[in-house]
Amino acid sequence: MKLRRFLWLASIVTIFAVFLVLAPPETFGKAAPESGGPGFRAGLTLGYLSRSLSADDKEQDASPKTTSLLAGVVLEYQFQPGFAIAVQVGYSATNFDALTFRGLPFSVSLDRDSGKIGGLLLGAEVQKSLLSRGAFRADIRGQFLASFGMAKEWSLKGLAVEGSAKGTPTWMKASVGPVLAYQMGEGVCPFLNPRFDYLWGSFEFKETVQDLKGNEKKDIKGKGRFAVGLGSDFDLTASLRIRAEASLYPHGDSVDSSFTIQTLLAF
Repeated sequence: MKLRRFLWLASIVTIFAVFLVLAPPETFGKAAPESGGPGFRAGLTLGYLSRSLSADDKEQDASPKTTSLLAGVVLEYQFQPGFAIAVQVGYSATNFDALTFRGLPFSVSLDRDSGKIGGLLLGAEVQKSLLSRGAFRADIRGQFLASFGMAKEWSLKGLAVEGSAKGTPTWMKASVGPVLAYQMGEGVCPFLNPRFDYLWGSFEFKETVQDLKGNEKKDIKGKGRFAVGLGSDFDLTASLRIRAEASLYPHGDSVDSSFTIQTLLAF
């Protein structure tokens, strides 16, 4: 079943890519003209990320998982038509489930009831056009995201004495891959984005129970290093663009997902 699911996703990517290359431009309507010269765009981005994790030990009771809500301000600069760089600053709210720390005086396991951990979100993106054939366009896109979590404290329950634990997570995500797009009429440009996608990070936990103190740092990695995204750009006006994209991350145990929506206004 796991292999069949992966082959099914790979087949969808291949069929769609071949269709984009071979289909005539008039199939999708009249192509919109290229945007103008150098200039800035600014806007907002909202996202959701759900990824299964592998920890640096084999003592986990269940497969750990992380979910994050992401929000930020984006500033993009277009050097020339088809070549743009963007930076992002924002906030992340990350939740961990089934992540257990056993190298402490008293083991601690995080679950969905442990609450979200806020953090500073930083990101960068580069997109460069590779070729254009009528309404068809092929780009290369690279993205990087980093979430630096703020320390969160929990009280330890079930002990005869008072105790507390403090955790600080950090995670990063890098991806690179082609963007296969068709510029349709009315400012609509759907695209497919198969890519290499790698998530990694660490979670440091400190525990204090009277005179007992412990510290454990656990390395984490996202399962699966391949993703396929399907989305579209919507040019509502000459200066306002909205982008929406949903992605799947297949791996040996399941399929993870993410979703992003972004608005950009030229000035």
